[in-house]
Amino acid sequence: MSRKFISSVIIAAVTVTGISLAAAPARASEDDLAKLLFGATALIIIGKAIHDRNDRSDRDTPDRVVVHPQPRPRPHRSRKALPSSCLRVHDTWDGRVRMLSKRCLERRYDYVDRLPQSCRTRIRTDNGPRRGYRMRCLRHNGYYLASR
Repeated sequence: MSRKFISSVIIAAVTVTGISLAAAPARASEDDLAKLLFGATALIIIGKAIHDRNDRSDRDTPDRVVVHPQPRPRPHRSRKALPSSCLRVHDTWDGRVRMLSKRCLERRYDYVDRLPQSCRTRIRTDNGPRRGYRMRCLRHNGYYLASR
């Protein structure tokens, strides 16, 4: 329940009690006076408890913490991670060949001189000869294509 609703109910109860007592004839006995004091005391205690509870809940609630996501650190570049942009697929007279372009690797990969020489290849295509490294051979030697 809201604080305003409870406050208005308490005010209404006190007001109605006061009006009904004022409208009654002046023949109040000690019992009526005791009942009035007991009711008023109960209303005050209930109102004070509600007020204290609302104050405590406001104080105990922590401020909203805004969490900003931290940028991910760049992954450590391994010598075994090859740039995926250098992968080429060529159609030859005996099928498709997947290879990494030698020229592209020389521009984008720092360890070209350490690649296995057994994986070097030269193929003939309709557009002329191409030099590079066979992808299957490199995979067998522990190399892989790095994702972006």
